[in-house]
Amino acid sequence: MSTDTAVRPSSGYHRVLGAAASSAVGDGMRFAALPLLSTAVLDDAFQVSAVTAATTVPWLLFALPAGAYADRFERRLLMVLADLLRAAVLVLTVLLLAADRLTFWPLLTSAFLLGVGEVLFDCASFALLPSVVPKDRLESANGRLFAVQTVGRDLLGQVVGGVLFTVGRAVPLVIDAVSFLASALLLRGVRGPVPESGPESGPAAEPGPGAGKPRLLADIREGVAFVLRDPLLRALTVSAGVINAVYLGQIAVFVILVREVLELPDAAYGALLAAGAVGGVIGGAVAGRLSKAVGRVPALVGNLALMGAAGLAVAATDRVPVVAVAYGVTGFALMVWNVVAVSLRQTIIPDRMLGRATGVYRLFAWGTMPLGALVFGRVSASAGPRAAFALGGVVTLLTCLPIAYALLRDSRVTDRRKTTEDAP
Repeated sequence: MSTDTAVRPSSGYHRVLGAAASSAVGDGMRFAALPLLSTAVLDDAFQVSAVTAATTVPWLLFALPAGAYADRFERRLLMVLADLLRAAVLVLTVLLLAADRLTFWPLLTSAFLLGVGEVLFDCASFALLPSVVPKDRLESANGRLFAVQTVGRDLLGQVVGGVLFTVGRAVPLVIDAVSFLASALLLRGVRGPVPESGPESGPAAEPGPGAGKPRLLADIREGVAFVLRDPLLRALTVSAGVINAVYLGQIAVFVILVREVLELPDAAYGALLAAGAVGGVIGGAVAGRLSKAVGRVPALVGNLALMGAAGLAVAATDRVPVVAVAYGVTGFALMVWNVVAVSLRQTIIPDRMLGRATGVYRLFAWGTMPLGALVFGRVSASAGPRAAFALGGVVTLLTCLPIAYALLRDSRVTDRRKTTEDAP
């Protein structure tokens, strides 16, 4: 595909976009319904929280292996298998619920397997995208993809999921299963690159007991080493970990700020969260044009600084409109950062390494989130939620310095003509 050819509505990208939209709406419904379902069928608060946590644990356990498999097998096929796995788990969960056999361990297992499917799908999808979109359109394509996911998951899906749960406990789970099947059908028409060598090639994979495991471990080590020895990829990965730790930490104490400091009703909390989601949708829609207009470095560093300033603004005010605007600005800046950073990584990483590099990136980015929640929760408990937002603002602003240094030293950032062959 020529880089100056528009992406047609029938192209693989639009099938990927449709699949992402379908599964995002279903995910949003599940995010809303699963905690409600856990509360309804379980009596123990710890068990309820364990079910919620089980959906995120696979990112820590399987991000690296999933990235390796995304480089060893056809990525479209992995995404379809992940969709089918999640649909089957949801159908089984509904059957257990109908039979009144949905106890703690089946529910915990279902949540865990849904998380495993999410890890496989995400690692493969971010590695697949550069093969169905011209490189000069990656930022716009990623922006639309992120915006669709935000609308589907954080706005439409969660609202609909909560409403449908009141109609029937199984209803949002059934629709979620249907969304995964629709995603799988859309992906059948996508044609991505097939790895030149499969898992059976190479001396480490010669027939014999346990032959696949050494090859998988070698692939994982190669992916980790690739990211660690590239100063730019290393800086982007560490920055993503810091940003996500701060963001989730602020999310964790935001409800306390709203209820105890601003003294607002619970409905206002949902409205303020929606302001962040709306900011994210706007950021996804304009990220590509913004990056092309001002350049990648100002887009990345500027929006990182904007996140920090928004955190400080929340810490310094008790005016609800200011908090709402600041939260919307945070959503906007975070989305622009994600779109430009992910597009840059997809541009400079060779195709054969995209899956593994994505796994390493996601491991750091998601692995720091629980730590951020714990740290900011402790700060909020000892000094109040405003102190937690102030800490997040300062940390984010300080992160601007090393990331700006890494970006300005690397010619691949400023020269959009550079190809993946320039990557180490």
